[in-house]
Amino acid sequence: MFIPLGTDRVIGRRPIATCTLIALNLAIFLGLAIVVRMGLSTDEEIIRFGAVHRTDFRVWTPVTSLFLHDPTGLMHIGFNMLFLWIFGQALESRLGSWWFLLFYLAGGVAASLAHLVASASPAIGASGAVAAVSGAYLVLFPRSTVKVLFWFLIVGVFHIPATYFIGLYFLLDLLGQVSTMFGAGGSTAYAAHLGGTFFGVSTALVLLLTGILKSTDLDLLYLLKQRRRRAEMRSAARTFGTPFDHAGPTSGVPRRVDASSASTPDPDAPLRRQIVTALREDRTEEALELYRSAPASLALPDADQADLGNRAMKNSDSELAVRAYRRLLERRGEVIQGAGGSSDEFRLLIASLLIRRLGRPGEARPYLDQLASRPLSPQLVSLRDTLLAEMTPETETT
Repeated sequence: MFIPLGTDRVIGRRPIATCTLIALNLAIFLGLAIVVRMGLSTDEEIIRFGAVHRTDFRVWTPVTSLFLHDPTGLMHIGFNMLFLWIFGQALESRLGSWWFLLFYLAGGVAASLAHLVASASPAIGASGAVAAVSGAYLVLFPRSTVKVLFWFLIVGVFHIPATYFIGLYFLLDLLGQVSTMFGAGGSTAYAAHLGGTFFGVSTALVLLLTGILKSTDLDLLYLLKQRRRRAEMRSAARTFGTPFDHAGPTSGVPRRVDASSASTPDPDAPLRRQIVTALREDRTEEALELYRSAPASLALPDADQADLGNRAMKNSDSELAVRAYRRLLERRGEVIQGAGGSSDEFRLLIASLLIRRLGRPGEARPYLDQLASRPLSPQLVSLRDTLLAEMTPETETT
């Protein structure tokens, strides 16, 4: 079993709505338990009033059902609130508290309606709304990792990509729903989970595609653009080669080459060739491991240096990505544009990684200050201003 313990997201604001929802769910659970214990009502009466039920539908039940949980134990509410806490914080930081609250309720209603279509049984619980939260998280933070407690034969804490973790639970829900359709019993409302996940994924994508929610270097759209750009660079390198294959540490700037320097052997050449070959043959893990143990003096051709940084970022190795991008900027010197993208884009990328993933905004400040007087595109200006806004005192001490 996998139990999430946290993510690698650095939260830029207090998760007021997330904490409020958790507190409200726990208060209702405890309050109803007291009411039942005092004999003022029964569990059956409470569930009959608040559960979403196809044959006994009332307009308030798609919402009230979200705040009712199995009264016979703590596991139902415990897991729902744990997942809400783990994924809700980052999503609330991205959407804002009020919009996050609206999204949560809308996702829960969508999940309830999906259950009504698929099943005639009554349903309670926040699982559908939480599934919507995790679905949106998957779109907005696909390259993040989840710290999980795992036990099955062995017990340990592991960091796994969020896409694998959320994807696994989605697959289990899908298999559960298929089993239910073929007559398997069970008390889990799989259709509500699937409906919530679909709502979360689709809503987050619509918000990004329409520009209502500004795209960042952390979301799925940016990841797809980077993948396309990387594929184009590899294709161009295979077809035309690259002028940077034998570049020195000041690639892009004309250099004088005399006889003595030309005859000096390059100690990094064999390792450079290994890394470049691994990148172009899509052996990402090997390339990252070789670069991780490489000396600080090693520099790759610009296109490959950018590609390596992109792959490190995709693999959630933010420290290695920052190192690769910094080395690329050092090589370029005053050259503004080069293979892999503009220097200004890489400065923003480094700043974003330092602020949002590594929690070191102080190191990001020089890059953002350097961009203050640069002629940037509206999209880059928006990202720069967003990063500056996230560099609050609270963020720096988190």
